[in-house]
Amino acid sequence: MDIRMDKKKRPVGRPSDKKSIDKVALLRLALKNFAERGFGGVTLKHIAVQSDVAVSLLNYHFGTKEITSKEDIWRQAMQLVGSEIQQELDDLFKVIAGLDGLEKLRLFNRKIVINSAKNPEFQQVIVQEMFSKSNRSSWLTNELLKPIYKNMEETIEAEKAKGRIRNIPQANITSFIIGSITMFFSRSYQMEQAYGIDVFSQEAVEAHADAINELIFNGLLVTMRSPKATID
Repeated sequence: MDIRMDKKKRPVGRPSDKKSIDKVALLRLALKNFAERGFGGVTLKHIAVQSDVAVSLLNYHFGTKEITSKEDIWRQAMQLVGSEIQQELDDLFKVIAGLDGLEKLRLFNRKIVINSAKNPEFQQVIVQEMFSKSNRSSWLTNELLKPIYKNMEETIEAEKAKGRIRNIPQANITSFIIGSITMFFSRSYQMEQAYGIDVFSQEAVEAHADAINELIFNGLLVTMRSPKATID
C-alpha cells in the first residue's frame, strides 16, 4: 500500500514536504496492523514498510512531539476512529432529541451496529486491550469509551427512572448491549464458517441491528413477568 501523495523524487537529506504522507491513511493502516497482530506484534518499521515510507520520513512527518513511540501512533489511530464514532453518535442524538427515550435507544443501537461493521479493527483492538490492566486500557475507557456511551447511558437511566426499563445495573446493561453488537463482527470468520454469512454485508448488518433491538428490548422493558422456573 502506497499512501504517499507525491511520488516525485526528492533531494537527499531532510524531507521538505510534510504533506507527502496521507496521515489519516497511515493511521488507518496502523490500526489495521494493531487489530491483526496485537500491540506487541507491530513496530513502526513494519508500518513504514507497508506504507512504502522510510521510518525517518514517518517520524519527521508526525514530528517528535506527536510520535515518540509505538504507543503514540496506537493512540492517534484509535483516537481518529473513536472521535469519528463519537461525532456521529453526538450528531444522531441532536437530530433525535425530541423522540421518545426508547426510540432513541433503538436508533443508538442501530448506529452502533453500523459503526461496528464499518470499523471492525477499532472493535478488535478494544477486545484485545480490555482483558488487561494497562495504561492503554485505562486510556481507552476514559478517553474513548465513556464519551461514546454517555448519551446511551443517560437515556437508559432516564427511562429506568420512569419505570419503563428494569432496574438492572448500568454496567450490566452497557456490557450486554455493546458486547452483543460488536462480538458478531469481531467473530466474522467464525460466522462465515459456521453459518455461511458475510457479517459485513448490508443484509447481515441490517438483520443484526433488528435482532439486537428485538432481543434487548424484550429483555429490558418492564412487562408482566413470568414466574421463575423451578426444578423439583
